[in-house]
Amino acid sequence: MTGHAPRPQQLSSTGLWIALSVIAVVAVFFAGCTPMIAAGSQSHKTSNSGSHSGATAAPGTPVVDGNFEFVVSDVSTPANWRGDRRPRGQWIIATVTVRNTDHDRQSFMPNNQKLIDSAGRIYMADAIAAVRMNNESMVIDMKPGFKITVEVPFDVPTGTLPAAIELHDSVFTGGARVQLN
Repeated sequence: MTGHAPRPQQLSSTGLWIALSVIAVVAVFFAGCTPMIAAGSQSHKTSNSGSHSGATAAPGTPVVDGNFEFVVSDVSTPANWRGDRRPRGQWIIATVTVRNTDHDRQSFMPNNQKLIDSAGRIYMADAIAAVRMNNESMVIDMKPGFKITVEVPFDVPTGTLPAAIELHDSVFTGGARVQLN
């Protein structure tokens, strides 16, 4: 028996074209996503001292994140909720007035909002409950200058003490924080 190493298999020209096509499709996909991410982060700049990385505002005080101005007028925990959507724990519901400060139409999404409890845990808004509570879709289209008051529900464990609400224009923005206690 002679000690010959097996010959490495070569890729056929058809296999080479298929491999190059797959690589090209993946490259085009990621190249297409990059401008969308960059455009989203540029068009939604945070402009407020109430940004979550800085100072916080009190309820009733306007805060701005991206193209929206927010005013939290109430935060409540309904004792005997009888609504259609039942929480797993309890609802904490923030009543928020949102105004489009941009000169173009903007889309507000209640599910981009966050509640921070006294232990620092973060809870996302419940999008399905928000749709039912506000009789709107998950995305609320707002004309320039348009203002809407919405209920933003958070399904939290029973006994949760809310400390702050972080309000966002989009998932790309830093948020504006409203201190609750």
